[in-house]
Amino acid sequence: MGKKLFITLAILITISTVVYAILGGFKSADQTINNKPLIYIYGKEIKSTLGSDSLKNAFMKARDLVEKESEASAIAIVYYGEANEETGEVFNFIGILLKESNTTLKIEDWEVRKIEAPNSVKACIEANVLVMPTPDDMLSNLKEYSYENKIEPDSIFIEYYSGPNNLCVELLSK
Repeated sequence: MGKKLFITLAILITISTVVYAILGGFKSADQTINNKPLIYIYGKEIKSTLGSDSLKNAFMKARDLVEKESEASAIAIVYYGEANEETGEVFNFIGILLKESNTTLKIEDWEVRKIEAPNSVKACIEANVLVMPTPDDMLSNLKEYSYENKIEPDSIFIEYYSGPNNLCVELLSK
């Protein structure tokens, strides 16, 4: 009985490891330093709480635009600081990353916002969402990476979703 159990466990562990690898679980995010990043995002400013309908609706609108509009390259969520730990309040600008500095799209309450900084550190990964690191984990690693490279991070960071299995996080410098 013990030998069969051992073989069964060994097979399950092997299969799990192979599936995890196929989904991209062993991949690490590629980190880069960008000098003088210039980012154009078409979106809407939202002050709300985590998980609110206004955040979800803006995200879904951006996702629809990325799927339909050629000038949109990714869903973009700008965070003006991290969420308030006590209240869950966030200050975001949610929309689409533009390929050019302007857009022909006209959506009520949406605007083009130009975001720039002296430097930024950016991490990107392509993996299944089941095994992908969280944006918070990537941000934490970026903060460490920025200090290692003598770049003072600002409180502003951006998440980009260019596809269901693609995530980039960019941390701007002061």
